[in-house]
Amino acid sequence: MGEPIIIEKWAENLEEVTLNLWLKQEGEAVAVGESLCEIITEKVTFEYEAQTAGHLCKQYASEGSTVPVGYVIAWLGEQGEAPPRHILEENAGLVVEYRDRLKIDFNEGAEEGRECAAPEPVAATGAVAASPVARRLAREAGVSLADVLAWRGGAERLSEADVRAYREAQGK
Repeated sequence: MGEPIIIEKWAENLEEVTLNLWLKQEGEAVAVGESLCEIITEKVTFEYEAQTAGHLCKQYASEGSTVPVGYVIAWLGEQGEAPPRHILEENAGLVVEYRDRLKIDFNEGAEEGRECAAPEPVAATGAVAASPVARRLAREAGVSLADVLAWRGGAERLSEADVRAYREAQGK
């Protein structure tokens, strides 16, 4: 019987990770200790190693996607084994819960009883909603996430692509 590969809460403040690169593809054999993928957090990049041997039966996250803690990124099992169907539903529910938590965090200063349809991009603290990769890239390039958000003109969460596009547009 197979097992899920789950994004665990490796640090107290870890809420999400970005799956940067798959090192193994669906159907490939995996040995204990072999790297499955490259994970990026706000503070560190590392390779996620398999705890058991098997075959990578299913990938649930694509390269470049940002997923919350608890998300099942893959199923490791016997060759040709079908993973449980409930994983897709659980992952979807986890993403909805995480997005709802983000909305609450960004609307903390809102008047009581007032509801917002989407999270505010800039919180009262000045924090901008961005993926860990976008934050790191902006920090390394000396770019303000608030400037990127204003340049993009959107209320959604900033991605690595947004920061790169901003840098190109600015000639950096």
